[in-house]
Amino acid sequence: MQKQVFYLLFLLFLSQQVKAQELYPMTEPASTIPKNTLGIRFFGNTYNEVNRIRNLFALKVMYGLTSKLTIEAIPNISNHHNKELPPEFPTHNTPQIGVDHPYLFNGVDFYAKYRFLSVDGKNSHFRLAVYGEYSALNVAHDEAEPTLLDDNSGWGAGLIATYLKNHFSVSFTVGYIHPSKYNGEIPDVIPGLPSIPATITYSDGYNYSLSFGYLLFPDAYKSYKQTNWNIYMEFLGKSYNAVQMEVGNVNPNLPKYPISVAGNKALQGRQYLEAYPGLQCILLSDLRIDFSVGIPVVNRSYVHFYPVYNFGVQRYLNFHKKKR
Repeated sequence: MQKQVFYLLFLLFLSQQVKAQELYPMTEPASTIPKNTLGIRFFGNTYNEVNRIRNLFALKVMYGLTSKLTIEAIPNISNHHNKELPPEFPTHNTPQIGVDHPYLFNGVDFYAKYRFLSVDGKNSHFRLAVYGEYSALNVAHDEAEPTLLDDNSGWGAGLIATYLKNHFSVSFTVGYIHPSKYNGEIPDVIPGLPSIPATITYSDGYNYSLSFGYLLFPDAYKSYKQTNWNIYMEFLGKSYNAVQMEVGNVNPNLPKYPISVAGNKALQGRQYLEAYPGLQCILLSDLRIDFSVGIPVVNRSYVHFYPVYNFGVQRYLNFHKKKR
């Protein structure tokens, strides 16, 4: 009985390790997790914003509903925002560089991925998947760039293609982002005076990524206790347009009127591309630890400074039903 259990574990280990280099630190592959398998991932990032350390901490809970459908929920907290827009927004101190923000619970991002095509060969495979995303957040985002994980409520969808051959894998993603409007208030700079109602309409955005992974060690598997080492290079890009903004009056019965954001670069449209070299190790087949660093390649993002340090720890738990 013990030998049979060990043999099953060893087969599971091999199935995980063959596609280990497909576990990208920054992006999702087209592959899905097995049915009745639970994955827990703690991840985040940190960067220095002049004289403030900005942090994001998130917990990704993944579950394989079927062999082709994976669902995820990602609650997260960060010190990236305030509860309200900055005073004199958008003309003064926007974005708020170096300002002390409290740690806030941003909300929850929901994600589902369906793998609709699988082409398997000898030591290789090709996968295609579609994904959908919905984000329910309650934060005051004061930049134009839409990000569903921790900046904007809204929804998104996209396509993922992943190819693996021996020790090498490559994955491409293209996605669409539709952020929701933000309805809030702008505090007056003079304490005691009423806040001004404001509506921010963020533009739709497009995200794209190209990820490469390579299995460094081991060259051949002999035991499930072997540590797996993978290296990565991921390119992440995004494009979006400027926000539109309307402000109101102290009298709520009066209509809102548009206000120009032309003088603020953080509220304008932009295209950029970042590179994320990374390193990953997998211990005892199911404990994954990875680290990567983000640097600008073409233009830059306004929602963070560089370099951006990313980290993640992940574990899979299997709940396969026993046959009677």
